[in-house]
Amino acid sequence: MREREGKKRALYPPPLPRRPESPEERRWPSPTPLPVVPREDVGKVLKQILDRLDAIEKRLERMEKLLAERGALP
Repeated sequence: MREREGKKRALYPPPLPRRPESPEERRWPSPTPLPVVPREDVGKVLKQILDRLDAIEKRLERMEKLLAERGALP
């Protein structure tokens, strides 16, 4: 009968110890509040964003043109 018990124990290895979790690890992080922007400045900020995006697009177009001239692009 003891041989049988020994075989059972060999079939089921001991469970691995779990890392204890602190309560703070289980909670979602609090959201970052958006900056308060006056209504008058929203249009100005959007215009600045669009201007920056246009400048980036122009630079990318110049890079693509240079690469195409060198034959790097098919």
